Amino acid sequence: MAQLAHITDLHSGRHDDRIADALIDSLSEQAPDQIVIGGDLTQRSRRSEWKRAVGWLDRMPAPWIATPGNHDIPMFDFTRRAVSPFGRFRLNVGEDLEPSARVDGALVICVRTASPHRRVEGAVSRESLTQLRETLDAGRGDSPIVLVTHHPLALHPASQRAGHTVVSGDELLSTAEAGGVDLLLSGHTHRPHRGRPFSVNLGGRNLIAAHGGTACSTRTRADEPPSWQMVTMEPSRIALKMFAWDGDRFTAGDQSVWERTESAGWMEER
Repeated sequence: MAQLAHITDLHSGRHDDRIADALIDSLSEQAPDQIVIGGDLTQRSRRSEWKRAVGWLDRMPAPWIATPGNHDIPMFDFTRRAVSPFGRFRLNVGEDLEPSARVDGALVICVRTASPHRRVEGAVSRESLTQLRETLDAGRGDSPIVLVTHHPLALHPASQRAGHTVVSGDELLSTAEAGGVDLLLSGHTHRPHRGRPFSVNLGGRNLIAAHGGTACSTRTRADEPPSWQMVTMEPSRIALKMFAWDGDRFTAGDQSVWERTESAGWMEER
């Protein structure tokens, strides 16, 4: 059994110190095997924001991997945005913008959707698609495969947004389905929809998708508080539970449990 904590959209510079400290405490209490950070560690990719974000990373209670979000690219420093858009991310987080990790057999793969050519929307490069195919070809097995992006690849049924937020997102989804991905994790919208995952049908097989909320920023949406989610994975069972800020601490919500079926892929237990 593997336990993966998914946190995203921390937004150093538009954060709440009290919530950030409580986030670290909550992660420590739940003791995940691995943490994956889905981008937007900073608000404007300023040095002071990165210094604070690195302090959070140093306090993480488990091994972590991270991929950048659109806010981790300089917004108003046009020269840096053009010449070295991910320079500060690489300096402070790591060279690899699309890391992966094995968690007790489960495979967690990050794909970068943040692009210096897009201000809000995402885009997937040809290189990223090729790398994902190679990683999936080498990583097939019985244990779940998790794909982590900053931008959502599929819209939640309750979302009021229209259209896609990722250029070449459909091709990324097709690649994920062909490679046996089981779970899609994303951020960006700050809308976890009260921690309700949903199914995405691709080629007659259901995948699970879950949007993460902002982990510790003040940039909340639709009265949804800061939150993070724990994913517990077994070969034929995936459970997701959201931990939401209640004004004092992060408290656990309902758990959504999914079972792998031979005919239809992943189905939620009712």
